Amino acid sequence: MATAAELKRSIDLNLDIVDFEIEDVSELAPVWDDEPDDIRAAEELTWNSTMSRLRLDLDPAYRSGQMTPEQAERYRRLLERLAELLPVIERMGFARPPVLLEP
Repeated sequence: MATAAELKRSIDLNLDIVDFEIEDVSELAPVWDDEPDDIRAAEELTWNSTMSRLRLDLDPAYRSGQMTPEQAERYRRLLERLAELLPVIERMGFARPPVLLEP
């Protein structure tokens, strides 16, 4: 069983990873059509892995109240950013986030 400190670190790490990937997609979007197929495939795999973290780790921790208030607020901001990014995500051909985007 994970300790409270381990759980907090794990949630913080996953929040960092999702945040980084959202930034990465935002930066890639303008040049996406010019990227080589191997880069596009690698980015899609990374996106899918990140979305798994969102669905399997972060969303359950949020919905079950395991996040600190600061983590919960950060998670809500990530959901808002994902909702805003949906048109870009779809244009790039990435999977939609597998969680409700409304807290």
